[in-house]
Amino acid sequence: MNVTDMKIGDEAIIKKVRAQEPVKGRLYAMGIARGNRIKLLDHTLKKQTWEVEVDGTRVALRDEEAKGIEVDYEKD
Repeated sequence: MNVTDMKIGDEAIIKKVRAQEPVKGRLYAMGIARGNRIKLLDHTLKKQTWEVEVDGTRVALRDEEAKGIEVDYEKD
């Protein structure tokens, strides 16, 4: 599953980031890296832009970036 499969308010753990450089480096610089917790805050009506929170930082992602971030819900 990836960020685009999440519902607003959901939190998950990042399992893998699939992107080409320099996008991958930019995502890592914003805290979007394996093992970090990510929360979906909002998305546009046409789901072209996704707003997430990672380590207290809000990040806007384009659809192709959000689709490349694999996540998994943490099991208690």
